[in-house]
Amino acid sequence: MWSQDTFVEKAGGSEILQQMWTFTDKSGRPCCLIPEATALFQEQAVNLLGGARERMLFYIARCYRYERPQAGRYREFTQLGFEYLCAEPERAAAFSVDVATGFLDSLGVRYDLDRAARRGLSYYLGGQGFEMRCAALGAQQQIAGGGAYREGAGFGIGLERLVLAMSSSSLGELNAPDDQSS
Repeated sequence: MWSQDTFVEKAGGSEILQQMWTFTDKSGRPCCLIPEATALFQEQAVNLLGGARERMLFYIARCYRYERPQAGRYREFTQLGFEYLCAEPERAAAFSVDVATGFLDSLGVRYDLDRAARRGLSYYLGGQGFEMRCAALGAQQQIAGGGAYREGAGFGIGLERLVLAMSSSSLGELNAPDDQSS
């Protein structure tokens, strides 16, 4: 649970606001189940830095969105994330892409990288970021997305889609034609 204000302020007019599970607590404060975790790191950046010039953080968060469940898209999901808090968001973004590609490569996931994706969250600088997609997943093919924001840069990976992408990559390897002729 978190304050709705964080996501209203950080997400802007994105679809996440329509998908939030919202309610008021016993004191009448507007709360929600966390729809994504990056906004939390932005809000807490000064505290998380603790006087350091930069800090890299990895997290696993349970997130919730009121949306139509389908393959790889659920109302409750796990977000794996990486945030690089620093005063140079462009450098942090380049490093974040390297971390994300290295992670997916180490798992044998086949993906397409779009370094100029238009992200639906207003906190990304210029509304631009990056996305990694696995075409084998069909309509819900985004497995990772991120970009630079004022406090640094980072990305999130949907664990459930990652598992599907890993399965499709290993099936592709098993069904790939044999390069050796008999």
